[in-house]
Amino acid sequence: MIPLPLKHYDEAGTVLAPRWFYWMLAIACRDLLLVVAFTAIPAESARLYRLFFPHSDTLWLQVVATLPFLLVVLLVSFREQLWQHGYTGWRLLIKPLCSLGALFQLGVVVSFLQRAGWQFDGYLGSVVMVLVTFIYMVNRSHHIDVMLKDWRQPPVRVKQN
Repeated sequence: MIPLPLKHYDEAGTVLAPRWFYWMLAIACRDLLLVVAFTAIPAESARLYRLFFPHSDTLWLQVVATLPFLLVVLLVSFREQLWQHGYTGWRLLIKPLCSLGALFQLGVVVSFLQRAGWQFDGYLGSVVMVLVTFIYMVNRSHHIDVMLKDWRQPPVRVKQN
């Protein structure tokens, strides 16, 4: 008996990452995505940076805090190539990298709140809630556990003529 519904498997029978996992990774990489988007709009980039990154002196810290999530995105995206080269241990890095990245981003948010004198900020409060939820979901998800167990062995591909 398979542990997940069929919609969570690809055509080779490999467990796919849950959709919420990709959304959470995109939200966690928001600072890096915004920097890339603002760089693509050079005429308005200075104003957009001031609007979205009021603490411009710590922008580098915000971008560095997204790197563990970016590494998870790369590992999950290139899993087929990693399997083809015989690498399977990388799957064990997914949960620790997600937790480390979320804790690092929480530290950055707490430093912003401290800098603002602990005044209420709806955006930073929602970021804290999303990151705490992400840590909980990644570490408690049955789907992620099944996925990581399934990724222990590369899928067997049958060549069709």
